[in-house]
Amino acid sequence: MVEIMAKIRWFPLGPIEGPLESITKDDLDKIAKKHGVNIYLEEMRGAVQGETRGKAIEEITQWVITVSTDDEEAFRGVIRALVKKYRAPRTTYATLGSDARARRMIVDLFDEEDGWL
Repeated sequence: MVEIMAKIRWFPLGPIEGPLESITKDDLDKIAKKHGVNIYLEEMRGAVQGETRGKAIEEITQWVITVSTDDEEAFRGVIRALVKKYRAPRTTYATLGSDARARRMIVDLFDEEDGWL
C-alpha cells in the first residue's frame, strides 16, 4: 500500500484560533498507539512567510503534527481523534506539506467533524 502522509499545523493564537488545549507528545503517543499510526510533533517558529490574524507568521510558534500510515481507515480515525481533542486548525496553512491524497481526506474530515469549510 501507498503511505498517506499529512502535516497538520495549529497556531496557538488563543482560544478562538488555537487548539482547544495544548498539544503534547504524551497525548499524541496515546492517539498513535490507539490507531496504529506514526505521529510526530514538532514545534516551529517562522517556518512560513506571510501574515495571519495581523501577526507575521514567522513570529508565531506553530505546532506541526505529522501523521503517516499506509492504512486509510487508521488515517481517518486518527484525524477524527485529533479534531475531537484539539478541533480543526483555523488557518489556510493548516495542511501545508501534506500529500494530495491526505489533504483531500483531511479537508473532508475537518468539515465533517468541525464544520471547517
